[in-house]
Amino acid sequence: MGKARAAVYKSGSEGWLRLMTSWLRLVSCGSVLLFAVACAGKSDSTSIVPVGRPDPRNRFVPPQVIDLQRNIQEMLSFDANHDGTVTREELEAGLRGQFATADKNGDGVLDAAETQAENDRRWRENGTAFSPLIDWNQDGVIDFAEFATTARTLFAQLDRDRNGTLAGLELRVPVVRQAPPPPRMQPNG
Repeated sequence: MGKARAAVYKSGSEGWLRLMTSWLRLVSCGSVLLFAVACAGKSDSTSIVPVGRPDPRNRFVPPQVIDLQRNIQEMLSFDANHDGTVTREELEAGLRGQFATADKNGDGVLDAAETQAENDRRWRENGTAFSPLIDWNQDGVIDFAEFATTARTLFAQLDRDRNGTLAGLELRVPVVRQAPPPPRMQPNG
């Protein structure tokens, strides 16, 4: 009789353990489901962090517009006579001045130390948005053509009418208009 009682007790505890395990699984799955529903619920726009930066009126500005603003400011830094236009001649003169400043020993090329110093200066000024000098022809130095590549390319991209001058709309950032909010669904009933 003792053996029969032990067998009942053992099967009873296994049943209890099985019931407890099922209950724990149910509670765990329910908790995960509730958490998922809460996360997937309606959110307001304040809970979304934009990738770009807000403008002064606290509107979202896409990263592409911020890059365009930075590029236009870079080109305007070559506007020697401050007339609001940048000619190819002003660009070349400004680049030659920058190159001469970076070429500390005056040999007409930037060696490794001068290149590192110029890249460090650009990093300090522009952070992660800076364009490093690259020895494209792998001759161990940066010549003026390599130095001017990025600015010349940027000028060509902004010069939409290909007249050799950046002026007017070419130096303006397009206005970013916010899309209207989506229509709200009316509950049935």
